[in-house]
Amino acid sequence: MNQMWFQVLAVMIVGSMLKYLVINTLAWVVIDLAVLGVAYLLLRRDPFIDLKRSMIFLGGLTAVNVLVDLGIMNGIIGNLALLALLAYMMFGRNYSNRRRR
Repeated sequence: MNQMWFQVLAVMIVGSMLKYLVINTLAWVVIDLAVLGVAYLLLRRDPFIDLKRSMIFLGGLTAVNVLVDLGIMNGIIGNLALLALLAYMMFGRNYSNRRRR
């Protein structure tokens, strides 16, 4: 795993720990969006990371977290949505790796 992704994971863990310290659900949404912003700033520095695909994944992750935090989506459904997002990112179409004919 790349060092940059370890830093993004550390930011996500710190954001999760902050959410346990704060009771307000609106603050949870702000923390989730702040984590997404910091992850973008970290990933933008590395030229070897596909920023578009990474931000699509992290944006989807943040969207599901916000919906679960606000109570719009159930936690179990949120976990299934995250698994579906992960499967899409792993097995979805990736046109950039195909050869041009």
